[in-house]
Parts: sequence; structure tokens; C-alpha cells
Amino acid sequence: MSSPIGCAVVGYGPKHNFGWAHSAWIEATPDLRLVAVCDIDPERTTAAKRAFACIRTYNHVPDVWEDDEIDLVSIVTPHFTHCPLTLEAFAAGKHVVVEKAMCLNVEDATAMIEAGKRSSRMLAVHHNRRHDGNFRRIKQIVQSGAIGEVFHIELSAGGYGEPDSGWYREKHKSGGAFFFWGPHAVDWALDLIPQRIVGVSGFFHKLLWHGMSNEDQTRAIVRFENGTVADITWSHLAAVRKPLWRILGAKGGILDPGGGGNVGYEKQINGPSGGSLTLVTYGEDGRHEQEVPYMESDWHTYWQDIADHLLRGGPVPVSGEFGRRVIGILEAAERSSRSGQTEEAPYE
Repeated sequence: MSSPIGCAVVGYGPKHNFGWAHSAWIEATPDLRLVAVCDIDPERTTAAKRAFACIRTYNHVPDVWEDDEIDLVSIVTPHFTHCPLTLEAFAAGKHVVVEKAMCLNVEDATAMIEAGKRSSRMLAVHHNRRHDGNFRRIKQIVQSGAIGEVFHIELSAGGYGEPDSGWYREKHKSGGAFFFWGPHAVDWALDLIPQRIVGVSGFFHKLLWHGMSNEDQTRAIVRFENGTVADITWSHLAAVRKPLWRILGAKGGILDPGGGGNVGYEKQINGPSGGSLTLVTYGEDGRHEQEVPYMESDWHTYWQDIADHLLRGGPVPVSGEFGRRVIGILEAAERSSRSGQTEEAPYE
């Protein structure tokens, strides 16, 4: 394969401008070239053509598979379509970047991984929010040892109100409420704590929003082999909200309220700092508290890593196997919510 690699974005829906963002990141990567955008809605491909004048546009996915200039496809479609589209892409000899949530269940994730291996093509999951400025700073602090050994992580997001209409509300299409923000949070926790998972406890509630099939609130408590616990909640019933991050270590802790402009990737290639977190440390001279600015959000780095893998043999930025671990935890949390017992996570 030679540079630049021909790419297509499959899915250019208006929600959060995700299709535009994928297209813009590809365009901003010298080793990649945006060849085409595909969407079933002609209005959306017209919008894509306005934004990226030199591309081809398609309204039928098979046309993408037949385009010999396309070596890599980025799948930016509803969750329930990720597995079948990925399998079709591999059958057509394309490399795949698939948006998160990777798919609806571990069985589908395994089918995607195995198909990629059979076709000798890359499967990467678009967990690009590892490149959020606040998470980059958190990871830097944790790895520096400033707060000592981490033993407790809390991640909480959401609010109070019924979700917007659309496929996100339909469990058989979205995977459930946890599949909206949960993949971000679980991926962050797994990236921060590279340990084997020994158990997942889940707590799902359905109390108020009966106009949708998704849950009203979902929560997973993940226990790692070294004793670290990650407590992750996504809610549509959070009348009283919590900070986005609360991390405890043996020598200190981190508190991040969130809301610092971390989701600007809908409108820009990379993002400015946008906020700060509170770092507390304890030493021989007592307690110290300081505000630490977020790092910049370098979302575009994910795409350069994709190019480096395909052209130079670098690592896949987020492999299908890692993405399957995320889905396994979401699945185990739901099983636990039904059984009332701690459940094992597949591919721990």
C-alpha cells in the first residue's frame, strides 16, 4: 500500500457532525486521501459534496465496495449496522475503522475480528476520545505517579430528561442506554488501568421514560485483578449530578467536573485546552491542591496512527480485540443487572 491511502466515509448523518469530522480528519492526514462519502440520504451526500468538493458521493453502499480507489472505509452509521457493514467491507478487501460502540454484542465483535483476520485487513475501533484534553492530562498525572497507585475511579455523566427521538432510544438498534456514552467511559478506564478484569456488577433502572426501550439509568462497577475499582454511570434520571471524573490514589486524587469543551471534535480537527481539573496530593509537608489545565485535544493523532499502521507497521491505535473488551463489560453489566450477581467479563 502506498501513500496517500484512499478512504471513504460511510454515513454522513447530521447528528453531532460525526460524518463531517471523520471526513475532515482524513483530509487533514497527509498519508490519507478522502475519495468518497456514502449516505443513503441524497441530502446528506449533497452536504458532503459542499464541504469536500473533490470527493465522489454514493447513496448505495455496494458502490463503495466496488470503488478500487478506496482501501479504507470509516463506518459512521447506527450501532446495529456496524457488524454487517464491517463484514461487507472485509469481503470487499477494505480496511475498516468503525465508530463506537463497536457493535451490539460480543458475538458480533468476534465475527468482525475473525473476518478481518481472514481478509488480512485492519479492524480499528474509533475510540478517539482517548485524545480528549482532560483524559490526556489525567493519564499523564496517573502515569507520573503523582497520586500514587490508583485504586478507585468514578465516571459519571448524563442528566435528567428524556432522550431525543431517533434510533438511540431503541434498544435493539442502539444496544441500550449504556451504549451511548458507556463505550467512552469503559475505554478510558481500561486504557488507564491495564489490568485483567475479575468481575462486573451492573445496576440498570427503568422507572420513568417509557416512551423508549432503552434504560433510564445504567451503572457498571468493574473490579480489576490488582484491586482497582471503576464505577461508571450513565443516566437520564440524574436530578443531582456528579463530577465527570473522581480518581483516588494512595497519595492523592483527581477531580474533574467535566464540561470543559472536550467534545469540540464535531467542528474542528483538534481542540484547545478548554478547562482544568483539580489535583490533590499529599506529602511530608501535608496537603497540596492545584488547578491543572487540560492538555490540548489531539483527535487527529488517531488518524495519523491509522496511517502509520497501514504504511509503516505501527500498532493499531485501538484494535478490534480491545473494542471487544469494552463491549464485553457492557454486556456483563446488563447480565449482572438481571442476575443480581457479579458476572465475569469475556475477553477480560
